[in-house]
Amino acid sequence: MPDNKGHHTPISSSPSGGGSYQTRDLQRNDQAAFAREALYRAVREIDSKNKKRYNQIQKLRFLIYELQSLQPTDVNELSEALGQSQATTREQLKKLRKLDLVIRTRFEHHTLYCINGDFNRYIEDILESFHFGNKAA
Repeated sequence: MPDNKGHHTPISSSPSGGGSYQTRDLQRNDQAAFAREALYRAVREIDSKNKKRYNQIQKLRFLIYELQSLQPTDVNELSEALGQSQATTREQLKKLRKLDLVIRTRFEHHTLYCINGDFNRYIEDILESFHFGNKAA
């Protein structure tokens, strides 16, 4: 604690005063606070990424529908099916890849894309709720 001159003095100078117990409690509290903060950061990061996934799935749903029906497919075939340029399709696929929703595979001289199977149910749930949400409105 600071005294009148701004110097710090120990809480207890004798072992019988419980100073060592207070130090251990502070260390435990610091460790618990550190662990709790790390958990909160991880949850916020996951939540943030899931919000981005949700928004991109809704925004790029037509690309996702086409990709689901054509996969594995290349940019040329996908862009023709969507009626848009290859550059636009590449950019949209890049956004979905950054969110782990789409997988790019290089095979010989081909680059093929498909939906990441780990997110099939997640994508279906969002597209279904979006589709039925718009019908009800």
